[in-house]
Amino acid sequence: IILMTKRKELIILALILSLAGFFRLWQLDVIPSGLYPDVAMNGMDALNAIKTHDFKFFYPDNNGREGLFINLIALSFLIFGPSIWAIKLTAAIIGILTVFGTYLLAKELFSHLNIKPAGCLALLVIFLLATSFWHLNFSRFGFRAIMVPFFLVFSFAFLLAGLKRQNLRLIITAGLVFGLGFHTYI
Repeated sequence: IILMTKRKELIILALILSLAGFFRLWQLDVIPSGLYPDVAMNGMDALNAIKTHDFKFFYPDNNGREGLFINLIALSFLIFGPSIWAIKLTAAIIGILTVFGTYLLAKELFSHLNIKPAGCLALLVIFLLATSFWHLNFSRFGFRAIMVPFFLVFSFAFLLAGLKRQNLRLIITAGLVFGLGFHTYI
């Protein structure tokens, strides 16, 4: 059985999250080049929301889209200025946070199943996610679909923790996070 100290686990966690951050942020403004039309439309709607101060739950243009991601792009524009990088940064940050959420979920799940090296297995899981081709792609392209795994891993992590500890606040938090996920992607 592989056992590690809490300090060693946190150091490895920080290293894997740094790796996830590097892969998702390195040359984000140029790799991949340009924007897909749907992503560009999200940026245009974010600019329009800033201009009109009309932040919506649902944006009807482009066959309709949930508003949370567009509103986060608008926030990115307000902080960093309108750019392709600011659009892609929104998805990249969500991708990095998803890696962390997956750690919480995996650790909770493995400990719930009474698997002793839960921390080690959770670190292995997030290393695989941090370097996963598909997760990297969606984290870098700027698609709002990257929010789906983000909300799912956090909602299930809170739910498992709440059930295990019989903590109603964690269970309610899981429900709120899951409900907020309905504002992300079809």
